[in-house]
Amino acid sequence: MAKTASVTDKPIQIRVFPKRLLLPETAEKILNEIDQVKGVIRMLINGKNLPRKVTFGPGTGSDVNHPSRIIIHVGGCAFELHVIVGEILVEVEDESAVEELKKACERALPFSFEFKRGHFIKRRPTLTDYGKYGFKSKTDESINLEDERMLGLVDPHAKVETNLCMVKAEDSNA
Repeated sequence: MAKTASVTDKPIQIRVFPKRLLLPETAEKILNEIDQVKGVIRMLINGKNLPRKVTFGPGTGSDVNHPSRIIIHVGGCAFELHVIVGEILVEVEDESAVEELKKACERALPFSFEFKRGHFIKRRPTLTDYGKYGFKSKTDESINLEDERMLGLVDPHAKVETNLCMVKAEDSNA
């Protein structure tokens, strides 16, 4: 009898949608809590854009000094927030990580939030991924990625390289 693929073979994706937009301090706190959960493969933050320059109107070209555009530290990686965090998408390995993720969100968020399962981050390369990273070779149709976790995290409309913080998994053999 052939073994059929079960739902548990694929990583589970969770959407954490706080009822409020997050301040940078709260965003940093929840992202670090999520980073501590065993089994987290990748996470993605979405929200309202924080532009660096005024794009239209009488102040076009002048600097925007938004107080939420600061550098935060997550998992030993520092990056500047380009958005006001409105949702966090997390991909985990299995069901035990889902429960730990929910507990981490409850610890970090002082207000209510939605916690939904679904399909939010792409799992296979798209045309945008091929355009951004190219092919490995003419005979191999896979894309030239150092880390598979980058799939689906490319912004096709970005004019410059965006912030992407890749935290390497610790070696369990050490």
